[in-house]
Amino acid sequence: MAPLSPHLQIYKPFLTMIFSISSRIGMIAFAFSLPFFALFVGSINLLPGFHLILNSLINFFPIKLLLIFWFFIFNHHLLNGFKYFVWSYALGLELNRVYLITYSILCINIIMTLCFSWIILS
Repeated sequence: MAPLSPHLQIYKPFLTMIFSISSRIGMIAFAFSLPFFALFVGSINLLPGFHLILNSLINFFPIKLLLIFWFFIFNHHLLNGFKYFVWSYALGLELNRVYLITYSILCINIIMTLCFSWIILS
């Protein structure tokens, strides 16, 4: 059987590659969650009784943890998009700046997720 892809055997994972792959996988999961998000938002005006049921489900702790993870995935993809937007203008492409920007994105995402968690869980 032929190998899946030669780059998987040649290169060891590095930070920007892990961020790119996780951003793509996260967005696939995020895309599957969008119909549920649309159902929640759409039920506000159209089905207020159903919205109350959904609202009570969101108050369960495991659902709140899922929302926090959802928020982390969304921020990860959004902040990586800003990074690629800056890179499209050939800014920050030096190796030390690439890692600085990537670690900054990770720190900003963690801070944003902690703030969101504090709001959701309080």
